[in-house]
Amino acid sequence: MTVLRRRGLDADVARNGLEALEKLAAHSYELMLLDLMMPHVNGYEVVDHLSAQPCSARPLVVVLTAGMEPRALDTSVVIGTLHKPFDIELLVDTVLGCITVRNVGPQPIATVIQAHQQKPN
Repeated sequence: MTVLRRRGLDADVARNGLEALEKLAAHSYELMLLDLMMPHVNGYEVVDHLSAQPCSARPLVVVLTAGMEPRALDTSVVIGTLHKPFDIELLVDTVLGCITVRNVGPQPIATVIQAHQQKPN
């Protein structure tokens, strides 16, 4: 998230899928970086939740995955996939490209959720 903040973007982090859904209910986001493998609620379930929302009320979603090609996801919600490990500049370029697609102006400020799996102790 630090690299995104250095680019002038607001960023928010969820530690798991349940927390991501709670943040989505409380805030409006333009873009979501979403790991598919998360505890409590996985990324597929988050996409299913977003699919039920009106298009104007949901963020664009870029899926992050370490596995093989993910199973079919709603393309009206998910606009891209990044396979781990990925180059950090590719991540930044993807985020900035998505913001441009969203037409938020010449100096975009976006809020990004990155939901990721917690590491066991």
